[in-house]
Amino acid sequence: MNKKLIFVLLLIVIIGVSTTFLLKGNKNSDFLSTDIYSMNTIIQIKISGRDKEAATEAIINEIYFLNGKFDDFSQVSDVSRINNNAGKNPVKVDKATIDIISKAIDCYKITNGAFNISIAPISELWGFKENVYKVPSESEIKQTLNFVNMNDIIILGDKVLLKKIEEAIDLGGVAKGYTLDKIKEILPNYNLKSVIINMGGNILIYGDPERSSWLIGIKNPRGDGIIGKITIKGSKFISTSGDYERFFIENGKRYCHIIDPSTGYPSDKIISVTVISEKGYFGDALSTAFFVLGKEKSLELAKTLNVEIIGFDENLTPFSTERIKKDLSFEEG
Repeated sequence: MNKKLIFVLLLIVIIGVSTTFLLKGNKNSDFLSTDIYSMNTIIQIKISGRDKEAATEAIINEIYFLNGKFDDFSQVSDVSRINNNAGKNPVKVDKATIDIISKAIDCYKITNGAFNISIAPISELWGFKENVYKVPSESEIKQTLNFVNMNDIIILGDKVLLKKIEEAIDLGGVAKGYTLDKIKEILPNYNLKSVIINMGGNILIYGDPERSSWLIGIKNPRGDGIIGKITIKGSKFISTSGDYERFFIENGKRYCHIIDPSTGYPSDKIISVTVISEKGYFGDALSTAFFVLGKEKSLELAKTLNVEIIGFDENLTPFSTERIKKDLSFEEG
């Protein structure tokens, strides 16, 4: 079995986005490495195999296409048009937008509301959309929570409507994972050996489970270097949510960008959680939901949903699902 130790953090830290996982680089010259900027992060694509150039081009085209539909910073995207027409008119959108919103609604139900794409008005209130941070008053939060309601997202065939004028959706908690799913769907069309895509905290590793094993370092969420290692075989999606990705500190308290939809305040039950799953969109949404739910509820739900998780509480004490413990070790370095 060919065990690869990969490293894909690199440029991600330059723009202030850090993934829990450090995939440390193999020196195999067969890999074609390409970096692009999309989905508000630097995306690293590493591919080996005969059709690596053609596959890289197809992957980039897919990323740009989906970003064009989901990017709420673009006024012509499907998401922006939905938000701009909230309380007014249903908006005709691409089938991919219908699909991802439908999947987000399913994840909302599965997580008992911990994952919620209608959280956008609260995120904007805290300044996380424009990175102009502030701690809102209780009355501001209470008022804005009136516009956080997944039941007000109405899908009408190929159209989407938000019921109230001040409502808005944000697909940031699911778009990268969904995009990686779509990328994985096209990979069998090419003659490839291995694929590694790091999309700002969401990673796809793709390869023959009989020939490929990935040794992955777990980044210390409160410092430099790694805090552990895990071995993963074959093709998997890895998604991380942490309070070190986007945050601000006021009066000695850390406020991160992951909002608890039930309170309107940034969640602080744990500091990092990573999901290893078979579906990118699912792991992406679950990492957000688990961060909101905290250790005990996350472990219970992960077992029910048949996904693996690794997390850290505020004391940097690790926790994980049982099945993954045999492939997991913790060591600072």
